[in-house]
This record gives sequence, C-alpha cells and structure tokens, in this order.
Amino acid sequence: MITSNIQWKSLRGIVAALFTIHCSLFTGVALTSCYEDKGNYSYTALNEISVSAPVAGTYFAIDRYDTLHIEPQLSFTLGAIDDSQLTFRWEMYLDDWANTEAKAIVLGTDRVLNAVVNRPESTTNYALVLTVTDSQTGAAYRTKYSVNIQPSVLSGLMVLQDDEGRCRLDYLASTYAEPAFTQNRHIKDVYATANDGRSLSGTPRGVSFSLVEKSSYDPQTKNLYVWTDREVARISSSDFTEQHINSDLFMIAPEKIDVASITRSISSNYVTIMINNGQARALNQQATMDYGYQFSRELKANGSLTGNMSFAPYVYQPDLFGSQTGYCAILYDQQGKRFVKVASSYDAEPAIFAFNEQDEDVCQSLFDVNNIGMDMLWMGKNYGALAYAVFADAGGRRHLYRMRFNVASTTTDAQGNEQVNPQVYRQAAAKYDFSAAEGGNEARLFECGRFAANTMIYATPRNLYSYDFTAQKAILLNDPFPEGEEITAMKIYNVEFYTQNLQNVKGTLLYVATWNGTEGKVYEFPINRTTLRLNNRAAADGNLKAPYNVFTGFGRVVDMCVKPQGRGDGAV
Repeated sequence: MITSNIQWKSLRGIVAALFTIHCSLFTGVALTSCYEDKGNYSYTALNEISVSAPVAGTYFAIDRYDTLHIEPQLSFTLGAIDDSQLTFRWEMYLDDWANTEAKAIVLGTDRVLNAVVNRPESTTNYALVLTVTDSQTGAAYRTKYSVNIQPSVLSGLMVLQDDEGRCRLDYLASTYAEPAFTQNRHIKDVYATANDGRSLSGTPRGVSFSLVEKSSYDPQTKNLYVWTDREVARISSSDFTEQHINSDLFMIAPEKIDVASITRSISSNYVTIMINNGQARALNQQATMDYGYQFSRELKANGSLTGNMSFAPYVYQPDLFGSQTGYCAILYDQQGKRFVKVASSYDAEPAIFAFNEQDEDVCQSLFDVNNIGMDMLWMGKNYGALAYAVFADAGGRRHLYRMRFNVASTTTDAQGNEQVNPQVYRQAAAKYDFSAAEGGNEARLFECGRFAANTMIYATPRNLYSYDFTAQKAILLNDPFPEGEEITAMKIYNVEFYTQNLQNVKGTLLYVATWNGTEGKVYEFPINRTTLRLNNRAAADGNLKAPYNVFTGFGRVVDMCVKPQGRGDGAV
C-alpha cells in the first residue's frame, strides 16, 4: 500500500529521541546522566518534499501510443532543492492499487515525464507512481495518479516507409477514414514502439491486411503482415505486437525469405496467398475454424502445366466462393507468361493448374489467358469482380487487359441439368493500347475502385490520371504537387470486409504518398467512388481537387494498406 508522504529523520535525531524517552522512565542517576549528556545529541530539521501539482489522485486519460506528459511542481519546507540533488522514478502498475507486481514498468527517471504509453487498453485504470528522493538525506516522497488508456487504433491506413535505411510502419487515420474519431491520428513507428524498439531488417517491401470474415456469429481472424527483402512478420492488428516472424510463419522454412506479396482480398475466400522468392504458398483459414498461421510448402503444378514457374507479386481472388469457381486464386507466371489457377481445396497445399483451353475466336480477336507472352506490371480487381492487368511487351509498349475470372465453373439449364459454363472458355474480355494514354508508358502505380465500372486510376511520378475504358481516354486528376515531390505510393480506401461503420466511406478516399528527397507526405483526397474523380465539395475555395488532409513527417513511403477495424476490435 502506498504512503503518500514518507518522512525520514536523521539517524542522530532518532537516537536522540529514543535516548530522551529512555531517560524519562528513570529517576536519580538516570536523570543526572541525561542532564550531563545534554547537548551531545540534536534534532536535524528535514527539508520536506511534496508535489503540489498535479495533486495526488489526478486522473489522466490517454490514447494508446500517445505521449503522456506530466510536469510536476515540487514544494519544500526549508527551501528549494536543485534537481541535480533529487532522483525521480515514474512507475506504471497494472492496477490502480499500485501493487509491486513484477510487471510494473518504469516510464521515466526525469522530473518531467514524456513517455509513449504502449500498455494495452484496460477496463480498469493503471496506477502511475512518482517517487522523488533527496539523494543526500534519503528523504523521499511518493504520490499516485490514475491513468486510463483508451483504444487509439480502429480503422485506417498502415503506411510502410524506408526511414533513412530503417523499416518503419505508421498508423494513420483521419476523421474521414474512421468516423468514430473526433480528430486525426498519426501514430509513428508502431512496430518498433510495440516491440521493444525492434524493426525488421532489410529494405521495406510491403504491408497487407487480411480478415477472414467467417460468419456474422463466428469470431473473425485478422492478420496484419509486414515484410522486407529479408524478413516477414505477422503482427497484431490492434496493438501491433509481433505474433510470428520469419521461419515461424512456414511449415517448412524456405531457403530464402524474399516476400513480394501476401494477399487475401475478399471476405468469401478463406485462403491467403504468399509470393516468396517467386514461389506461391497458401494459408487456409476455413469458415468454421482458423487453420493456424503457417504457410504451406511451395505450391506445385498438376499435370495440366509444364515448365518452371515464377510468379508476379499480384493475386486475383474471386468474389464467388471457390467451390463455385473451382479455384481460390489466380496468379501470373512471369516465366511462362501465362495465367494459372490455385485450386480451391481445403488441403494445406492446393495444386496449381492451367485454365481450360480457350475459344479460338476469343484468342484471335483478344488474347489467350494461357499464353499472354508479356511481363505483368500490375493486376487488380474492378467493379463486378472484373480483373485488370497491365503488361509490357518486348518493345516496352504498355497493354491493358480485362478478364472475366469471377466465373462459376458450371451452370444449370432449364431442366436442372448441370453443365460446363461456356464462360470458362471465353475469359478474355477486352484489351486496350495503354501506351496511347497520356503518361501511359510512365505509369508505375495503378488502382481500381470496386464501385467504378469503367474507370481506373494510375500515377506517373508527378501526376494522377483516371482512365476511361469506354472512351479509352485518360483524364488528369490533380493540381500540380509541390516542386520536387515524386509520387511513391497510392491506395484507394477500398474496404472489402464486414465494417458497418465504413459502408458510406469505402471507396471515397484516395491516398497518395510523395517524397521530396528529405520528407515523405501522405495526401488524403476525396473521390467520387463511381467516377474516380477528385471530389472535395467541402473545400473553402470550391476547389474539387484540394485534399482533405496533407500528413507530413514520413520517410520514403513504399507501400500502404487499408486496415479495417472489424468485429472483435471493439466495434463493428
């Protein structure tokens, strides 16, 4: 139990007091002795210490990962003591009684407390105890405060950066991205903060979020992954603590960890696909249970495919259940320059197989998904689950292809007979000469909206464009970015998961990261989710192209991902 004000007297004073008490109990010689010793002992007046503000019991409410700042005011009975003669110790206890359990932590040893608080949210308050000690006399004072740590991480954006050669991950959420917030939140370096200062080694590559929705009654499985060219980790989506890392994430560790992508992009699919060192691995998470956290061995081709394969870091997953399509994912084989399927299977290691032989007319007029013959630069999913991919031919020209991959393998006729769906032989839908679009050959970032039927967005180093498939025309979206800023990452706020509070938000925000050589920025633009045009109707000057926010203080941003809150994180 804490005593709020503990005073320590000098040893001489205590001895003198005890001696006086002893003498008072006796007469005669004893009293004489006391008299004769008068003046040999004396009381030492203490310069008592106290904290005048904040007063004991003061309550502090703070968001997790925010900085707790307290500047105590000290009082002394005999005159001020310089801080150099005092020691300070700020301790946080797991409960408001401030029991001295082993898990108490020291937040600081300076007079003024400036500490990032990363302790978990709790329904009960934490105790924060300040002990001030006079190093010369031993006089000490202790006072206790109450601290409530509130949840600060809901939906938002994860921002991966190269910060002067170090892998850094930030959490960013505006009041537009997370309507539950009353002010914007930018929590810097959350991976290191949550994991004792550790950062992943190597060059940062990517960050992704996967959520297995299961059903409206079952718990969700939420996974947040971050990786470099040397390491990969799964971390908690609510507090960013490290859960599994490197070889622990694999049934059998690969010879080399060189992750290019980790994808599970739709709620009806329970398979997460990892592309590592050009190989594909799967993690099955079925509707009825979580099959753990370890990715399979390298997925192998069945008899329908020949030759070695090396996969591009893009994965298409159908909106339909795999039991309807016969596959859970589509990959692109960069070596064979063809699309391939990952079988829909509850096995830990599903096979990779070829598409059906395509209709000859479709192959001649459009293209053959079994023989594209070009390098893939990007693949994404648009309205109606249509797949889009950008390719570069041997001469460097860009081509945009559209595919119908969200196709059931069978259909039922009027008599109730099941038959092969003719669409599986006609999966090429359209092609466009992307080199003819303005900035098409300079484009390096691409995004599709799930509400926009005929448009997509792409970025050159300096500009943003929307591409109209019907008109086959590009439209410049942005006002010029400040001189010297180069676009390094782009993300539409697509939310594919069960997040009721984001139904009116998803698809309406576009995040664009820039780098000027010394500082990274993240621009938050409002967009019309059906046209993908910039749409800031709240701008004071009436400029539809103005961003809602410009967030600063980043390193060079290399990737971003949407992190919806989901059930089980405190709200729907």
